[in-house]
Amino acid sequence: MKKLQEKIMQDIGWKLLSLVIAIALWFMVINMEHPVTTRIYTQTVTMENIDALTKQGLTVLNKAQLENMKVSAKLKAQRTALDRLTQYRNSIRAVIDFSKLENIKSGDTAALDVSFLLPDSAGTGFEIVSQSPEQAQVIVEKLAAKRMPIEVRVSGEAGNGYTTLQPQISPSSVQVSGASSVINHVKKVQVNVELQQASEDIVVTAEPIAYDENGKQVEGVTMDVSKVHVSIGVQKNKVVNLNVSTEGTPARGYEIAEIKWSPKTINIAGSEAILNHLQSVTLPTVDVTDATETITQSVLLNEILPQGVMLGNDTPLEAEVSVVIQQQEEQQQQITVQSALITLEGEEENYEYTLSENSVSLQLTGTARALAMITTGSIPVKANVTDLSIGEQNVPLEINLPQDVTLVGEMPSVTVTIIEKEKPAEQPEESEQQEETEQPEQSEQTDEQEQTEQDQLVMNIQSPPTAEE
Repeated sequence: MKKLQEKIMQDIGWKLLSLVIAIALWFMVINMEHPVTTRIYTQTVTMENIDALTKQGLTVLNKAQLENMKVSAKLKAQRTALDRLTQYRNSIRAVIDFSKLENIKSGDTAALDVSFLLPDSAGTGFEIVSQSPEQAQVIVEKLAAKRMPIEVRVSGEAGNGYTTLQPQISPSSVQVSGASSVINHVKKVQVNVELQQASEDIVVTAEPIAYDENGKQVEGVTMDVSKVHVSIGVQKNKVVNLNVSTEGTPARGYEIAEIKWSPKTINIAGSEAILNHLQSVTLPTVDVTDATETITQSVLLNEILPQGVMLGNDTPLEAEVSVVIQQQEEQQQQITVQSALITLEGEEENYEYTLSENSVSLQLTGTARALAMITTGSIPVKANVTDLSIGEQNVPLEINLPQDVTLVGEMPSVTVTIIEKEKPAEQPEESEQQEETEQPEQSEQTDEQEQTEQDQLVMNIQSPPTAEE
């Protein structure tokens, strides 16, 4: 044993030098065949355990920014190892683990380490020389969500003579969630469909997108559905007028100032036979009875269309009708009533009645509409002369004014002159009349007798007497 030790220790220096040289030569050979080098690998950030924030009612405000963040790492290893890693480069991950966030609240900003993880399948022997960035700034904010209807934006046009019906979408709504400040900017969720001169029904699958009030896409939101199904019917089309009517009368002193409605025309679709006979669509009548303020109504157009007729895609679902009611402004107007048109009531047969005035002026006030309806002779004017004595009498007039018209000032009066009628001449008594009638008869008889006697005398003179005589 002692001899062995002595043998080993003999020339120990040379032996150690030989060992070092051998090892160095081995490394030189290895490096020549498998040299060590560096390569840079870049990967997009992956966020893990974000549910840890969600459970606290929090979310990441700059989530979209983090999702697009690139992380680069310089790796050192043998070339063969790096070649092997390149084959698995899609499995390399740059991870942000949100479970490491503790005691954080809305509005806080935290720095989280970014872990550059290599796949196990690539083996070992890798060294991360450098990494950029090594940390990610995370902005935490209160989580908010709201359910919103999904709108369909149809671009392009249907084929000539065709129109599209109202789109049918499933599901019809979506829940949008994200940081509260981001969700507040979301004003609509929309899917886009291109018509491309369609002449038959369209069925597509589209992605819902959140937009702000300016029509700009809102980033950093998530939705509970990623795709929706949209179907749009295509049929023959026609543009028709939309009509409005009213019934009743506003309250006294009020009037209809204006009737407004929108749209004025609508695009409808249906069979050609039905469309040929349909020239307009009338909205339900607006009742303005006793109204004192503007009446506004919304009408679902689908509910008033004839059977077999549907709305075109470019027509709103509702029509807005506004009947403007305003208080009538009072005006003044003077009218003249001729005396001949004044009716006297209570006249007695033995008296004559004469009006001193040729006419009477009336100052009226009322609404423009009511005054415009007044014409000459349309207002009954009366004067009551019952039991009035002979002479000049001041008699107040009685005027029956129409609704919304009043008399300005005191009730006018007229001067009526009353006189007794002249009695007719007295008639002769009946006996005297009979004598007067008999005397002519007697004179006529006397005349006849005298004429007969004269005729007889003449005959006697003309005829000579005979022998016998």
